[in-house]
Amino acid sequence: MTAASATATAQGFNRSRSITAGSVDDTIPGLIRFLAIAALIAALVFNFFLCFVNTKLMGITDGYVILSEMVIVGTAFVVALTRRAPIYLLLAAFISYMLFIFALRGGELNLKSVRDILIPIAFYFAGMRLRDPKLGDNLVLVSGVIVVAAGLFEYLAVDTYLSYFNIVGYYIARGTITADQLFGVKEGLFVSGMRPEPRTILPFLGQHRVSSVFLEPVSMGNFAVMIYAWALYRGRAFKGFWLALTMALVVIALADARFGLYTCVLITVFYPFYNLLPRPAWAVLPFLLLAVLAAYGIASGTDGGANDLVGRFMVTAHILTQLSPAVVLGSEQTSQFTADSGLAYSLTAFGIFGFVVLWAILVFAPAAEARAWRFHCMVMVYLLLLMQISDSLYSIKTAALLWFLLGTSNACKSFFADETSARPTVKRQPMAAR
Repeated sequence: MTAASATATAQGFNRSRSITAGSVDDTIPGLIRFLAIAALIAALVFNFFLCFVNTKLMGITDGYVILSEMVIVGTAFVVALTRRAPIYLLLAAFISYMLFIFALRGGELNLKSVRDILIPIAFYFAGMRLRDPKLGDNLVLVSGVIVVAAGLFEYLAVDTYLSYFNIVGYYIARGTITADQLFGVKEGLFVSGMRPEPRTILPFLGQHRVSSVFLEPVSMGNFAVMIYAWALYRGRAFKGFWLALTMALVVIALADARFGLYTCVLITVFYPFYNLLPRPAWAVLPFLLLAVLAAYGIASGTDGGANDLVGRFMVTAHILTQLSPAVVLGSEQTSQFTADSGLAYSLTAFGIFGFVVLWAILVFAPAAEARAWRFHCMVMVYLLLLMQISDSLYSIKTAALLWFLLGTSNACKSFFADETSARPTVKRQPMAAR
């Protein structure tokens, strides 16, 4: 072996090792990076765009929404798929399990439950493949600017906004709600777009809860938590740190997002303690909550509560007590309304065994470094809290960015790029050249 060939071999080995460790892979084609960005921005705004089309151009049906989601998720899979086995094994295991569940239910298909897990898989592995935290920074900032700009337009010129984006009409066209449910109303904001009671956050802003590109205010609060958590995780490595925090607070204020505000406070308070709680403890947390809420529902006989955080927990407790053992085990389908409880929806969609395994996969997903585990923990706190009050954790509008950021953080090892590049390096000659 010549000195030149030995040097090339050593350089190739070192490059491969650095990529495996989680650094940015410069060999990824620009097209793949573009597709990732396109899929993430499309996931954020496609409902907004379809609402405009339905209002101004032509009628939209649910088929357009389904087709749009298929294209977006398919694009994410183009980015995510590599020669590595984990994604294929996970897909095979999940689809096999769901086919088994469908067979137990007499062949009754529920493709939405399959789609709900394909979104995390596609975008998580897309983030892992690109492993570029600066791309995550840019996506957070761009997404935040889009959401805030559309939100200010809605708040400051609501009549003009509705002339272009008739939200109620869009959801009626999709079949999500009917005009009868709204007492004949066919134009206006989403049903939760106006607070029936006084605002919690900045009451002087009035009862209007801004929805922005999400078309409903719940996702606004979820989005605020995501960009806040990413900024907290990235810290001083994120040049847009203060801008991201400011946009998160603006989004929370515009949407009067109590859940978003409380969750941001909690993930900040818990931040110093994330590395102290072992993974097995995280693995059992949702099932402890499930047991406590079910026990409370049985003991109290509650049928729900007020439209506040405590009341939403009571709603979850009530829904859980209405689920039959066969539904919980996954062998039977139910028509019961579970959208107000992510826990109850997860049980009806995947059964208790599927839910256990899916949560365990999330908890035990490897992180490249301790700091990434903190972001991982912030995501789990967010999901645990959100599952108590809503099934919106499965919505692609916010889930796409969330899982992409989680995949990015778990794959990146060289967190402080500036510090790493500033360290002196000693070049060692290959053995053959000595």
